[in-house]
Amino acid sequence: MRPFTVEVGFFDTVLEIKEKVQKYRGIPISRQTLIFNNMVLQDEQDVGTCELLQDSKVQIIISQEPEKSNLLRLEEGPPIKRIELLFHMEHSSIPMSLEVDVGDTIGKLKERIQSIKSIPVNRLVLSFLGNELNNRSTIHECGLHHQSHIEVSIRASPPAAASTASGSNAGSKKLKLLVLPRCGTKKIPVEVNASDNVGELRKQLPILQEKLRFSLPSDGYFFIHKQSVMDDERSFRWHHVNQGDTIEIFNGWVTRGS
Repeated sequence: MRPFTVEVGFFDTVLEIKEKVQKYRGIPISRQTLIFNNMVLQDEQDVGTCELLQDSKVQIIISQEPEKSNLLRLEEGPPIKRIELLFHMEHSSIPMSLEVDVGDTIGKLKERIQSIKSIPVNRLVLSFLGNELNNRSTIHECGLHHQSHIEVSIRASPPAAASTASGSNAGSKKLKLLVLPRCGTKKIPVEVNASDNVGELRKQLPILQEKLRFSLPSDGYFFIHKQSVMDDERSFRWHHVNQGDTIEIFNGWVTRGS
């Protein structure tokens, strides 16, 4: 049969599509089976649920009309519950065979592969006919049958989670700050570690002074952050210094009480 087109509405059901096929092509509804993305479409589903888009290609299977003079009484047997699937792993030319229950979910299938191949479940990607299989779908719902070929790929390891302030790498967090000399208006960009003591900034400033040509008080100075005097022996994190903050320089010295 040559391909033909049928105009449908977004909320049309599969049964209504079959009715249109019967009307325009003369194919009885009882003899029609519609398949899309290797899934049999159920009469009660609608176009939106089936994700049928403009120019979607739906396969129609037309069953043979039984001869009335030779009807047979057929009894439905028990459904096939277990099938064999073939898994094609990356970098392996020989597929891995597993016997599975058609009611198992794809997520459970991944757990079985993990137990054999020691690959984390969250890195396993199973695909059938180019479509990734959903963890919550059953093998039956995915249209998998005996000896279906499944492609198995492995996602790259997720990047390490960013460390928190209490983590072991928190001290390596870089802060880009601005220093404002008291005698001038030009802010000096500096970079420090959040875990560094404020005294480290005092060591950096003479080096930056030679490069950027700014003035530092010759008779001593101390640092102010958000109107609070900073202790050279405390870290920038302790002073709640954040990315992009400004630290001001004031003339003089701060003495500690006994």
